[in-house]
Amino acid sequence: MPSLTEPSVPTLTATHIEDLQLASSKLTGSKRRAFQAEMTLKYGAGRARQAERVFGWGRRTVELGLHEQRTGIECLGAQELCCGQPLWEDSSRT
Repeated sequence: MPSLTEPSVPTLTATHIEDLQLASSKLTGSKRRAFQAEMTLKYGAGRARQAERVFGWGRRTVELGLHEQRTGIECLGAQELCCGQPLWEDSSRT
């Protein structure tokens, strides 16, 4: 009999876990974090450590995805801020 304090979490088979891992591997950046956060909420009761143990995802990544989902603010990494094509202001100073 399930406890009243524990939310009911659907059980996953090995095939389902592999499918979720594959789907996560096809995404990058904030889309991957959002997907992992959704699956953690759905199948892991919102616990990043459980997602790390079951799916093999990085706990910090899942925590960041949960935080982004809760606040609605997307975090940018240093590479996204500093890399890429130079600004047109910088490239016209030749």
